[in-house]
Amino acid sequence: MRFATPLALILLLLFPYIIWLGRPEKGTARWRDWASLILRLLIILLLILGLAGAQLVSASDELAIVFLVDASDSINREQAQQAESFIQQAMEGLGPNDKAAMVVFGANALVERPMSALADLAPITSIPERLHTDIGEAIRLGLALFPAGSARRLVLLSDGVTTQGNVLEAVRLATAGDISIDVIPLPRDSLAVEAFLIEVDAPSRVGEGETFNINVSAESTENMPAELQVLAADLVVYDQTVQLRPGINSFAIPLRAGSPEFARYVVQLTPLKDSIYQNNQLAAFTDIIGAPSVLLVANEDQLDDRGNHLPDESIQLQLALEATGLNVERTTPTALPSNLEDLTSYDSVVLVNVNAKELSQRKMNALQHYVRDLAGGLVVVGGPESYGMGGYFLTPLEVILPVEMQIKDQERFPSVSIAIVIDRSGSMAIQEGGVTKIQLAAEGAVRVVELLNDLDEIAVIPVDTEPDQPIGPAPATNRSEIIARIRKIGAGGGGIFVRTGLEAAAKALAESSNDVKHIILLADGADSEQKEGVPELIEALSAEGISLSTVSIGEGPDVRWLQEMAELGGGRFHFTDRAANLPQIFTQETTSIQRSYLVEERFFPSLGDSPFARQHAIFQAMANSGITRVPPLMGYVGTSPKDTAQIILSTHLGDPLLAAWEHGLGRSVAWTSDSSSRWATDWVQWPGFASFWSNVVRWSIRDERQGQIDANVILSDGEARIVVDARNDSGGYLNELTIEATVVSPDGESDNISFQQIGPGLYEGRFIPHDEGAYFLRITGTTREGEAIAGQTIGWVLGYSPEYGTLKTNPQLLSQIAEISGGRTFDVTAVEEAGAVFERYRPGTKTSQPIWPWLVGLAIILLPLDIAVRRLAITNRDARRAWEVTFGRLRWKSRPVSGRSEQVARLFQAKSRAASSRDIEGDSIKGSSVIDVSTQDMSDTGTMGELKGLETPAKPEGPDVPQDDQSLASHLLRKKRQRQTGTGKEDET
Repeated sequence: MRFATPLALILLLLFPYIIWLGRPEKGTARWRDWASLILRLLIILLLILGLAGAQLVSASDELAIVFLVDASDSINREQAQQAESFIQQAMEGLGPNDKAAMVVFGANALVERPMSALADLAPITSIPERLHTDIGEAIRLGLALFPAGSARRLVLLSDGVTTQGNVLEAVRLATAGDISIDVIPLPRDSLAVEAFLIEVDAPSRVGEGETFNINVSAESTENMPAELQVLAADLVVYDQTVQLRPGINSFAIPLRAGSPEFARYVVQLTPLKDSIYQNNQLAAFTDIIGAPSVLLVANEDQLDDRGNHLPDESIQLQLALEATGLNVERTTPTALPSNLEDLTSYDSVVLVNVNAKELSQRKMNALQHYVRDLAGGLVVVGGPESYGMGGYFLTPLEVILPVEMQIKDQERFPSVSIAIVIDRSGSMAIQEGGVTKIQLAAEGAVRVVELLNDLDEIAVIPVDTEPDQPIGPAPATNRSEIIARIRKIGAGGGGIFVRTGLEAAAKALAESSNDVKHIILLADGADSEQKEGVPELIEALSAEGISLSTVSIGEGPDVRWLQEMAELGGGRFHFTDRAANLPQIFTQETTSIQRSYLVEERFFPSLGDSPFARQHAIFQAMANSGITRVPPLMGYVGTSPKDTAQIILSTHLGDPLLAAWEHGLGRSVAWTSDSSSRWATDWVQWPGFASFWSNVVRWSIRDERQGQIDANVILSDGEARIVVDARNDSGGYLNELTIEATVVSPDGESDNISFQQIGPGLYEGRFIPHDEGAYFLRITGTTREGEAIAGQTIGWVLGYSPEYGTLKTNPQLLSQIAEISGGRTFDVTAVEEAGAVFERYRPGTKTSQPIWPWLVGLAIILLPLDIAVRRLAITNRDARRAWEVTFGRLRWKSRPVSGRSEQVARLFQAKSRAASSRDIEGDSIKGSSVIDVSTQDMSDTGTMGELKGLETPAKPEGPDVPQDDQSLASHLLRKKRQRQTGTGKEDET
């Protein structure tokens, strides 16, 4: 027996006192007192055992086994098949009291099969992270799957190669829980010949044109020649045949730094003989320092609202930046890099009148990581295709920029009624990027609702062959309800009936009194039906002041017709072959019809209202360049400033013209006018044009010349160590810094790392890489006063899985695991050994069953019995009567008189005989002082039996008590009263 709270057993010390206190006094009922005392002691004992949490301990015959299966990169297909076959054979020995579970592990552990008594084993389908092996994590997960009360055992199937985690600590944890670990080594065919790269080390930062070395380490099993190549930007910059010797080989490859960029060097080893190809390539990054590099993104061919070609508005800006010493590289929105590796080659990115629909979601996400996590710069130059007019609303671009796409001053807006006709034909059910086209169209309608003001109205009409559950018209104040209904829109069938959809939209707008009425028609470029009568309907709508814009999704014969209908309706035509662009197109349409976003009138910029505007670095740089006055502008795109934005220049309406802020680790600038002859004709001809834009772009670039940080990443036991050497410009150590790093993994996730100082100017941080590919690290250093004095962006590549960095299995580790835990070692190829997995070579674990509820319940049952023993007196006669009442009636059912009636009858007979005796004897009775009742039959009446030996008192004399009243019953009643009042002796006297 075990006790959950054994401290409560100290109450047993009260037993001697309870016995002494409740010991019975001498008397006739002593046995009842002893019985009551014993019952009380038993009740108290039961309650004390219940308070102590009494538990019954028993051994179990059940056996529970958890199979731990290694599925990391070091396990090939043959080893995996051997492991699965062994488990299937072992499951045939599953007994009626046995259970089994399975865990598949690599860098993490997954439950493939929960604990079950079923002997059937399904094929393994779980896929853990294969980059590393963590046997300790698998053991810990296996321990959590065991049920209570059974013999517990782990069966580990692995090659013994572990790259992370503490295996032996987990084994000791299992051993402490009386759990053994059987091991089944998974052998690998010996590699006759193998050569692989171990490490590639390149300097983190070099100057432009500088010569430097890349150090390469390779390992080989025998003498052989190999080709060693280095690639930079997919170009071979080094190619040499080297001779490999058994063991580790080191090579120093001389290279010359080119133009400033974040260069990636890929080293490839091609040996004459090889077994594993995955470990023959590694890469390293080097930041080539030179003049600041800027990526200018602009369309080469611009059109105005009427389709006329406009001059390239970015040419003058590019020339101005190059004239001030900046290296400018030009690209288009479609060619903008979507990965951080390419973006980090530039110090700043400048977007010139770029529409959001020309940038994919991936590109915008990359720009956000570039600015926020890697301290990049972003400058957005406006135009009629930018900001709210360009569909920036609710995109990563709006998150990065210091301005919002909505104008908060609603008095400047005309009231608007919009009807959106959405194609819900069968083609809209096609998925794009895991989302259906109809869902993307619905999201575009949602953004329209979010852009509208409270006085505006919205109607959404899904149409295939007929309108299906149209929404609205409803005021925009009901945004939540409208958005919820829009997101429930689903695809239908057939094509879209254009005239039916436009008629429903016209009906929805007919009763609206708002100033602006507009229809947005989304139709399939290859499946727009019911065109008859549409031009006449559009002309009628135009006569009523209702404009029409069309959106063609996908190429087809109806694209040109949809464009003509938009021109006829006085609206705009949009074409896209990607449904992901629909939200940007819809928001662009909404801002276009509201018109207050596009302000085209002459004005002079003014200094921002913020008291810090004059103190901003951009304004100070302008002042230092001699810029005290600026020319007028002819237009801009309206926006609203964010709370923490710095407004340097404002428009005549108080809207932001030049705004800047810091976003994460980087900086971004918003210029809401353009840089071309449309709005900035006077600026392009202004002598300060080049100086102004140079100051703006250079502010977006972080100044890192105050300190030097040299960082290296070292991979060890599955963990990446970042070692930072911090020095000032004169080479002195920078101590007591707060070093932090933001790590961006290949999948775009970011994580923050703190560093510890480990030596003079040396700091160390750690992180665990989970995916192969390029990792980018932004490292910053600040003093205790919070002053930023150093910063660097570096790249590091996890070229291949560490599982390929070893050539042999590790059966010694597996044997050590079995020895520590008291387990056994099996041969995976021995079929007859598989059945021994479920053998019981160790006793089952003892289980504890709480019994305190039963003890307390028994105490409650005994309590009434204890009360009965103390309060109830049961004589032999009571027992006989109980017997006769219970069983006598069964024997003498025909007896007419009950026991009590028989006693009363005898009493009356005695009374009658006594009266007869007085009448016969006369005076002889009067002189007698004793009545002999020995002849009376009193055997069955306990009350009358008390008359034996009693003296008959003298008859009271006097007129009040006649002699005839001296009956036996009166005599007995009088004696009873005398005993109660204590006057019996006086009466005798």
